[in-house]
Amino acid sequence: MRRALTPLLMALLASCEPMATSWPEKVDFPVLQKKDAVAPAATSTLKVMTWNVKYGGGRIDFWFDLWGDRTFMTLDEVEHNMAGVYALINEVQPDILITNEIEIDSKRSAFYDMVQGILDHTDLRWAAYTPVWQARFVPSEGVGRMNMGNCVFSRFPIVQNTRIAQVDRTDQDPATKTFYLHRAVGRAEIQVGAKRVAVFAVHTEAYDSDRTNSKQQAQILEVMKAETLPFVMAGDLNALMPGSVKTNHFNDEAPSSIGTAFEQPPYNPEDLRPFFDAFDDAIGLTRYGTTEDQQSHFYSHSVIGPDKVGANGVPGFWNRRLDYLFTQKTNRWKGAVVLQKPGVGFDDFNNVVVVGPENHSGIVSNPLELSDHCPVVGLWEVLQ
Repeated sequence: MRRALTPLLMALLASCEPMATSWPEKVDFPVLQKKDAVAPAATSTLKVMTWNVKYGGGRIDFWFDLWGDRTFMTLDEVEHNMAGVYALINEVQPDILITNEIEIDSKRSAFYDMVQGILDHTDLRWAAYTPVWQARFVPSEGVGRMNMGNCVFSRFPIVQNTRIAQVDRTDQDPATKTFYLHRAVGRAEIQVGAKRVAVFAVHTEAYDSDRTNSKQQAQILEVMKAETLPFVMAGDLNALMPGSVKTNHFNDEAPSSIGTAFEQPPYNPEDLRPFFDAFDDAIGLTRYGTTEDQQSHFYSHSVIGPDKVGANGVPGFWNRRLDYLFTQKTNRWKGAVVLQKPGVGFDDFNNVVVVGPENHSGIVSNPLELSDHCPVVGLWEVLQ
């Protein structure tokens, strides 16, 4: 096997394109836009949606989650899964969409350009993509070419797109570290009429054993505190809300993951306390509640879907909240909802609206079938 691989590795190393890409501390990336994109009329209230779209993987079980053995998707699978993503976005009609785990040129997702796909199939007109994992060849399980990142989409003009590097993990062997992703904050500036706002797209570490997630949170907090524009920080923080009742033994933890590199890390719900002290989350601690039943309405993540029975003997459903929307206390959220299932509405943000068949104001799409995260949507009133 070594003799077979050596010529390939030598050829890869000799070519001009680097095996894996790293970036400076801060670098600007291009802004994409639809042809003839026109900004809508200015408004002081923006509908903001954050969603980890799981690289268009829907409910396919991949090898690293240890519930399945898939590494790649066919183009038909990706197109089918992304059609569901587009449909849900079009139901919500956000002014600003923040996505995590979106891919544009990856073998895993059949080299499908999901950023262009969202521009082509929704009313969002501008996009600010910032890569976090860009490698010509990832050897693990033959993953191959990878280009994955965060992206901010907007109906209003995005005028700047900046990538801010995050600290890397220190708990990996040199070979793994070479090909591993490099987390980053994506900062987009958006022109809304005469007012300019900033949007931070974040996605912090998931499986670290050296508290990298906590270090990355601290970096994000400092970036937020230094921001002078009205802003939203949004994304998958891989951290529980303060006061969370359920903190371990989740139904979606594969028994075979215990003791491996993909074991779910221990959560400390107090890690996010500084964010809640300094800024306003769209859901907020009071609305989150103090019991598991109250808090379950705001859960946004599950590795497994409804077609698989989990470790606790029940089918997969959302089992913890990892996805957030924050803004300054000088602005405010007029309301928010976590879109967990069909029939949940986003027209009455002050309460989770569950509608019956006689009232179809809620979503028709089933988020549980589209990703291992569901969207969090908030109405952001820019007062500053």
